[in-house]
Amino acid sequence: MDVATGQASGKIVAELTEASKSFGEKTVIRNFSGTILRGDKIGLLGPDGAGQDHAAQADPRRARTDSGKIRRGTNLEVAYFDQMRDKLDLDATLEDFISPGSEWIEIGSQRKHVKSYLSDFLFSPARANSPVRSLSGGERNRLLLARLFARPANVLVLDEPTNDLDIDTLELLEGLLQDYDGTVFLVSHDRTFLDNV
Repeated sequence: MDVATGQASGKIVAELTEASKSFGEKTVIRNFSGTILRGDKIGLLGPDGAGQDHAAQADPRRARTDSGKIRRGTNLEVAYFDQMRDKLDLDATLEDFISPGSEWIEIGSQRKHVKSYLSDFLFSPARANSPVRSLSGGERNRLLLARLFARPANVLVLDEPTNDLDIDTLELLEGLLQDYDGTVFLVSHDRTFLDNV
């Protein structure tokens, strides 16, 4: 598995010294040393079965190594994008799924109407009151991405976020991740997507 880090300055998210981590018989990290800073974008790329999914599921605030040392930064707020879509409430409307009980949503320091926010993710205002169950697989992924970016977080962990995405949504996601100020851990089999982010 390759680990690629982007350049950034700022506070430490994690500092690893000769860290190794295995899940069962599968070693996913071996003697890795490096510093992850706020704003870094980390891509995990490898063949199926190499263990990237296990690495993505590890909570950076509590992850443990089998050997070596890990020093964590403070005030880490982590949001996850899980390829399994187990967080979808199929009976909720799109609007309620993004902002339960309110027509407004806080994105960073900006207050935005939820229909306007959903339109940023290519959903028309008319679809805001549609049930989640009416969405296609790609639209459900897009809704999960909208929810992810609506969370107050400074660390994003995305496990195979490009599955079922159409070209427009893929380009939207690339732009959102390129502009994201926090730290990104990104697992993907799509090398072009990783390079673009």
